[in-house]
Amino acid sequence: MKISVFTLGCKTNFYESQQIISALKQLGHQATDKLEKADVFVLNTCAITGEAERKSRQAVTRARRLNPDCRIVVMGCASQHNAGQFEHLANVSFVKGTTGKTNVADILDNVGVEVLPLEEKYSETLFAEDQRTRSFVKIQDGCNHFCSYCIVPYLRGRSRSRNIDDIVREVNQCQSHEVVLIGIDITQFGKDNGTSLQQLFDALPQHKRYRLGSLEESALTEEVLKSLKNKDFCPHFHLSLQSGSDSVLKRMNRHYTTDEFLKGVQLIRSYFPDAAFTTDVIVGFCGETEDEFLETCRFVEKVGFSDIHVFPYSPRVGTVAYRTMTDVDGETKNRRAHELGKIKESLKNKFLNQQMGKTKDVLAERCRNGLWEGYSSDYTRVYFKGNVSEGQIVNVVATEIFKDGVKGELV
Repeated sequence: MKISVFTLGCKTNFYESQQIISALKQLGHQATDKLEKADVFVLNTCAITGEAERKSRQAVTRARRLNPDCRIVVMGCASQHNAGQFEHLANVSFVKGTTGKTNVADILDNVGVEVLPLEEKYSETLFAEDQRTRSFVKIQDGCNHFCSYCIVPYLRGRSRSRNIDDIVREVNQCQSHEVVLIGIDITQFGKDNGTSLQQLFDALPQHKRYRLGSLEESALTEEVLKSLKNKDFCPHFHLSLQSGSDSVLKRMNRHYTTDEFLKGVQLIRSYFPDAAFTTDVIVGFCGETEDEFLETCRFVEKVGFSDIHVFPYSPRVGTVAYRTMTDVDGETKNRRAHELGKIKESLKNKFLNQQMGKTKDVLAERCRNGLWEGYSSDYTRVYFKGNVSEGQIVNVVATEIFKDGVKGELV
C-alpha cells in the first residue's frame, strides 16, 4: 500500500513524520513524505497560527484531489486544538491528536476521533527515517513557559526530555554528516529527568557535525558552551527573541529582558567569535505602541542578527492574550512587519558582505543546473560549482552575494 505522510509546521513535526515513514516501510508499505497520489494520506498538522490551521484543512482537499478514493488520517496540533474541523470532511477516516501520533497501528486500522490526554513523560521509541544530507534528532517535546500568545503548551503538553542513551543510539545510526538536535523547547532539556544539555553534548559521538534547533539564550551557559567547543559544532544560534521591548516581553510572559538577551549573545560570541545569530520577532502583539515597536527595531540592529523571521501577531483561541488583551489592528501589524522586514534585509546583506573572502564549510545538499547549493556551518546559503557528492562537507571561498546567500569557488 502506498502511504503519503505530509508534514505542515515545525522541524519536530517533520521528525515525527519521518518516524512514521520508517515504521511503515518496516511493515512493507511504500511510504513517502511527498504529497502525491497514494492510497492513504497521513497529514501531520500545525496550529501555531490561524493560517497554519487553514493550510492544514487545505491539505485534506489537496489529498482528495490527488486520489478521490483515498483514505485520510489527520493528526497533530491542529486536530488536538480542534478535531471537529476535520472529522466531517470527505475521505477523513481517522482524526488523532498529538499523543501517540507515531503509533502506526492507529494510522492503519483506526477510524473515528481519538484525542487523548497529553503525555507526562517522553515515551517515543521509534527512530526517524535516515536522511542522506542532514539528519534531525528529537531530544525533547512539550513546553513549560506558557507565553501569553502561544497555544503550543496546550497542544503538546509539558516539557519531556528524551533519554540521553537513546539520543546517542539514534545519532550513531544516522548516515549523514550533520545532525540537528531539535524539540519544542530544547532550552528545557533535562530539567524533568535530572540530566542537562551539557551532559547530552558531552555524550554525543565526535564523528558528526552538530547543529542546534531554536532555543533561548539562557540555555547557553559557560558550561554548555565549553562542551560545545569540544565538538564539531555549527556556530549558528537561532535564539527566540519575539520582541526587543522589555514591556512587550513582560506582556508576552517571556522570562528575560533585552539586557539579559544581549549579555547572552555576548557570552556566546566570547566562545564563538564568528557565530551567526538568527531569531523570530512578533510585531503588533497586543497593545504594542509605536515606541515599543521602535525599541524592537533598534534592538535587533544592536544585536546584529544575520537573519530574522518576522511574524505579525496571530491571536489564538485558548491563550491568555486572546482572553485578556486587546489586539492591534491588522493594518498596523502589516506596516510594522514591512518596516522590520526592511531592517532584516539590511542586516542580512551586511552579514553576507562580511563573508566575502572567507572559507565556508558547506554541506553539499543538491545540484541544480550544474550549481551545487548547501548551508555552511554558520547557516549561510552557499552556491558553487565542482565535482562533489551529495552529503559531502566541502570548503568554498565566498566571492559574491548570490540569490539568498553567497556564491563561491570550491577549494
